[in-house]
Amino acid sequence: PAQALARRRRELAKMTGNIKLKPPIPFRALEKVRVRPNSLVQICLKRVAEHFLSYDGLDKKLGKKQLEDVYAMLNLNMSLPEAATRISDENYWKRRTQAKHRNAQVEKHGMSWKQTYLELDFQEALERLPVTFDYSSPELEDLRQQVTASRLHIYQLTVGQFPSHIDLSFLFDALPALCSFAITFGNRRLGMDYERAMFGMKISDAQYLARNIRVSQTLVSLSLPCNMIDDELVKVLMGGLSYAHMLTHLDLSHNKIGDRGARRLASLLDPDYCLGSLDLSDNLIHANGCMHLGAHLAENVTCSALNLRLNRCEDNGVSHLFQDLCVNKCLRMLNISCNDLTVRCLPYMNTMISENATLTELDLSANPLYQPEEGEGAGAEASGSLSQTLLAGDSILGAVGSELGAAGELGAEAQASLAGISMSSQFGVFARCLMRSNALLRIDIRQCGLPPELAERITTTVKHRELRAKGIPVEAYERSKIVQKEKEEEEEEAQGEEGEGAEGEEGTEGGEGQGEAKEGGAENEEGGGEQQEEKVDAAEN
Repeated sequence: PAQALARRRRELAKMTGNIKLKPPIPFRALEKVRVRPNSLVQICLKRVAEHFLSYDGLDKKLGKKQLEDVYAMLNLNMSLPEAATRISDENYWKRRTQAKHRNAQVEKHGMSWKQTYLELDFQEALERLPVTFDYSSPELEDLRQQVTASRLHIYQLTVGQFPSHIDLSFLFDALPALCSFAITFGNRRLGMDYERAMFGMKISDAQYLARNIRVSQTLVSLSLPCNMIDDELVKVLMGGLSYAHMLTHLDLSHNKIGDRGARRLASLLDPDYCLGSLDLSDNLIHANGCMHLGAHLAENVTCSALNLRLNRCEDNGVSHLFQDLCVNKCLRMLNISCNDLTVRCLPYMNTMISENATLTELDLSANPLYQPEEGEGAGAEASGSLSQTLLAGDSILGAVGSELGAAGELGAEAQASLAGISMSSQFGVFARCLMRSNALLRIDIRQCGLPPELAERITTTVKHRELRAKGIPVEAYERSKIVQKEKEEEEEEAQGEEGEGAEGEEGTEGGEGQGEAKEGGAENEEGGGEQQEEKVDAAEN
């Protein structure tokens, strides 16, 4: 405006000739004011934001920048059904999510703040439902409206607690994009109001859920942990799971499923299904159930992860499982920790490790595989065979051999550290199979009773194989371990020196105190002697 005004003045000066125009009157007060009143556009946008629900089609009437300004001024406590239907601005949903769910992680919700808020808010609404619920209550009607408004933005639900036992058909029927569903029936915090009936899934819940699973066309992940599901409830759930041909992940951990339930669930590993991950950890599965799982795994081509941790499969069931895994070409992760496995299953395990070329991760932790009396008795023959085997396998343990030096030093070190365990025994064959396997990249043998030297050797060899598979230099990894160990030792030494220094100072102070005490005692003794002499003189006089 100032430039246009100056240009207008020049034009008027040319037109009027020598006539001089008076300069504009300066308003010093206005020039010093920093806060200027809002423009008419800003006032109008603020008015629109205050009465946002009264306007329709604002995206067609306002520009992009003006629409962003309106969204920035909107109330965060707006009715959720209206907000979900009318607002698609990510900045608005980000502010609303961070105001109510401070620890929300948008990475877990499709990188969309609107999806994050709608999923978390609906999960909280389900978790707040009372135990006794009336289908004609206004709460259920509000919940239906929320589901209808959010139907295109809810892809996954994780309900940590569900105290009610109502039918969730209104949820599955109204959410066409629901892909992942996890629910735990019961209350997490009851205090002194504990009742057994308030925990776990009932038969009616299993019937409702089986019906919903059967009609769902998009569900690919189902998690039902901590629901006290037993064999009878598994039978009811199979009425829906048998039709879930799209399901790829099934989690039934921390329940009470036995052999009959495991036998029914094993049918989901048939070629008609595409189950890729099965989690049955912390259940009551024994040898019979494990055998059925292994029989269906033999010809399975989709399942890549099986978790049987904290069960009771024992040697008999796991041995059959290992036999079936010898021909399996798909399984990559197997967790059989805490299953009371002993040395009797080692021959089958060794065969499986040698013949299976796809298993990359194996968890054997917390199984009593090795007992001290079982590894004794070989003597000099054990030491000799151990040295010969390790010398012959120097090419396999290249990384370990490079660390220990020449082959002779490797044999001497192995003989000294692993003496008493013959490499021709089952444990020796077990260690050799693990070291020679080219597929196995992760192994967990903690709390198995193995000698620390043998466990360290196996873990190091498998770790080096994993590093080489990822293209990471083994030497750099070992150097970093050495540097880290040196730093820890230096810190421990520094702490020890500080402790010794503090003890020395305390000792010095104590010595000074003792010296002062001794001097005081001597003075007291001298004073006492003088008093006795004075008494004797007085008596003589």
